[in-house]
Amino acid sequence: MFSANNKISLRQYQVLLIIDIFGTSAIFLPRRAAALAGQDGWIALLIAGVVMAAVAFLMASAVRACPAESFVGLLSKLLSRPVAVILALLLVLRLWADTALELHIFGEITNRTLLHGTPVFVVCGVMILVGAYAASKGYETRARIGQIIFPVIFAPMILLFIFAGIRADWSNLKPVLDTPPGQLAEGAFKLGSSFTGLEFVLLAFPFINRRKEMPGATVKAVLAIGAFMVAVTMATLAAFGPADAARQVWPVIQLMDMVYFPGSFLERMDALVMSFWVLSVFAITNAGFFFSSVVLKDVFRRGNHLTYLLIGVPVVFAASFMPFDAATIYKVTDWAFMTFGIFFMVVLPVVIIVAAGIRRAVDSGKKVKTGAHTGTWTEK
Repeated sequence: MFSANNKISLRQYQVLLIIDIFGTSAIFLPRRAAALAGQDGWIALLIAGVVMAAVAFLMASAVRACPAESFVGLLSKLLSRPVAVILALLLVLRLWADTALELHIFGEITNRTLLHGTPVFVVCGVMILVGAYAASKGYETRARIGQIIFPVIFAPMILLFIFAGIRADWSNLKPVLDTPPGQLAEGAFKLGSSFTGLEFVLLAFPFINRRKEMPGATVKAVLAIGAFMVAVTMATLAAFGPADAARQVWPVIQLMDMVYFPGSFLERMDALVMSFWVLSVFAITNAGFFFSSVVLKDVFRRGNHLTYLLIGVPVVFAASFMPFDAATIYKVTDWAFMTFGIFFMVVLPVVIIVAAGIRRAVDSGKKVKTGAHTGTWTEK
């Protein structure tokens, strides 16, 4: 931990990245995997996880290619200030939309499982206020919170999934690799949208203390959360079978409702899992508000990030009330991933790496010419 300098360690960065990727997608993931690839849904997700780890390495390598104080500063140095402003504003819209969608799903599920009768706008409003307040305290505060809630989220959930897996019928995953290769590849591509949150890799670079080791640390974090998501999907498919899992609205929650501990005073394990999941949604909301406000501050070059955080709060609050059913959420998620997601995760990092290479070549050429000129002048 680094005191009051807004810098975090690599371990803290990995913790935050894992929490930011793990969100509402985990609730829907087994259903989607089953619908896309049947009993091989977990294989499609495994392929997606490996590919997204490579994408994460590309993103981390890109922001490390040309040192700068911020994401906007990096783009301004390589692609010009106007281009940087346009891309930064698009990324802010992407962050706001992702945060609003997470809150919408969170409000709907909470209303139907934990807080019956409580208006969705109250649930979302409270989460927005708490997340925005934490975001106003800076990135180092995010890291401290992340270290606290990380074991609270994942340790009990891993234990519960182990007990659920013991009671599951693993023959439901047979036959393995029965899905046509084309369908498996398409399923893996669409399941890549489950790794929403990787965009934060582009924005976290200025806050990390040991930046040279960032690409390797990023890959390890993505592989870790990918392995957890594959395990959850496998346990859910084994418990319900691919056909039943594809029909379930929230199969993970239904799976937890099947877990029973002899002598336990807890009657509803699904409510317990939801309680842990609330912390994950808080972290995602916090990240969306923090990074969007930092980017806007760098775009307009005035005030501090708190001012722009207050601008984002009503926008996200209003967008979270858009009426979406499960089918519409999938369509919106796929569209966002295939457009903004692929652009910011793949296209832009490649452009940054190429532009940084060209800039280094040009700078080296200038140094060579300057040295040659100096030598000639000295001889004369």
